[in-house]
Amino acid sequence: MNSRHAVFVIDPPERLDPPTDTSLALMRELVGRDWQVHWTSLDGLCLRDGNPWAMTRPVRFPDAAELFGPSEPEEFDLSRAEMLFMRKDPPVDLAYLHAALILDRLPPRVLQINPAKTLHLHCEKLIPALFPALAPASLVSSDTHRLEDFLREQQHIVIKPLEDCSGHGVHELRRGDSNARPLLASLTQEGRRFLQAQRFLPEIQDGDKRVLLLDGEILGWVRRVPAPGDFRSNVNAGGRCLPCDLSENDRRICAMLSPWLRREGILLAGIDIVGDKVLEVNITSPSCLREINQLTGQRLETRIIDVLETRAGQGRT
Repeated sequence: MNSRHAVFVIDPPERLDPPTDTSLALMRELVGRDWQVHWTSLDGLCLRDGNPWAMTRPVRFPDAAELFGPSEPEEFDLSRAEMLFMRKDPPVDLAYLHAALILDRLPPRVLQINPAKTLHLHCEKLIPALFPALAPASLVSSDTHRLEDFLREQQHIVIKPLEDCSGHGVHELRRGDSNARPLLASLTQEGRRFLQAQRFLPEIQDGDKRVLLLDGEILGWVRRVPAPGDFRSNVNAGGRCLPCDLSENDRRICAMLSPWLRREGILLAGIDIVGDKVLEVNITSPSCLREINQLTGQRLETRIIDVLETRAGQGRT
């Protein structure tokens, strides 16, 4: 039987948090199904005569180890893979965008989670604006005067860089804050960097709901609650995860997003819902799988790989 290959593009292992990392759970599930699993990082990618290659390392988990062990690198023709997981965490900087251009050269039979073209075309923070009824009042600009006007209009806002994740660079501003102008000037790098400003949603005091969608279908969910004194619910910013129920409104929101996700080929997404609004649609490296597993006793990676194996088989056929 021919070996089946899956390649993960991830951050270097020393940057991973093994107990909570979704990519490691997916890797372990594939290894348990006798897939040949490889990992690489952005600097391991290259385009050789128009064909994507990578310097990869095989994934092997020592007994009882959360993280895969060290291994020797090898040149790997990425067109040999059945699946390729682009799960490098933001920032979505120039290196990330160039890597997406390389991966976009993969033949269609390689199942990409998620497609490089979609990652290059869509910003996670801007996807909700495609659904105006779901998005909070927002402004994207590099002009501090426009951002200050938006603050005066909305009274209370959150500002965030477009390219980052996990609550990095996210700030809360109220009308009259003396540090608003210098903070905006610093974050926009004097007009050279775009920011997103959103109306502050008071419902965030109760946290947000992270809903994972697999091929447009609801897979699992969890409530993320900010740490005391903070408004950011991101786990990496100190937020904690609690079990919760999905409301009918939450399910309506997911149903509205589902056709778009399928049309864009996004197989795994993380939707962040606050009240009746969507803050972000995570498509680069959706997380919280391990937290949902821990709270519910499920193994969501099994359901994910079941679907992906079927899709990969269809691609080979």
